[in-house]
Amino acid sequence: MEIKLVSDDGDILRAKVTSRIIRYDPAPPQDPLVRIGGRDIYKRTVLLDLSESDFVDSSGLSWLLVAHKRFCEANGKLILHSLSPGVLETIKMMRLDLVLNLAQDEPEALELARKAEP
Repeated sequence: MEIKLVSDDGDILRAKVTSRIIRYDPAPPQDPLVRIGGRDIYKRTVLLDLSESDFVDSSGLSWLLVAHKRFCEANGKLILHSLSPGVLETIKMMRLDLVLNLAQDEPEALELARKAEP
């Protein structure tokens, strides 16, 4: 899975998945989110653009859930936005839309992120 950093304004980090959401190798190279945002990534608010990802498998869903949990435990927030129809359908079929933070597009994701700020 390939994730690229789009921008980091200090408060919100924007990233984009540019490949299918499938299993990654946890050995070096490391967790793709840590690679782009550092060890403290899970304490932050991250907007993850999934518009270029047309497929997610079970290991990719697992990775999204583990990342979501890590963000929650560290008081950060992961917001997925601009999901392709296939990825959105898979997430809804697995009822993960009830767990994950989803937004239709980046402006909606930004609004959701700002609502979470104290």
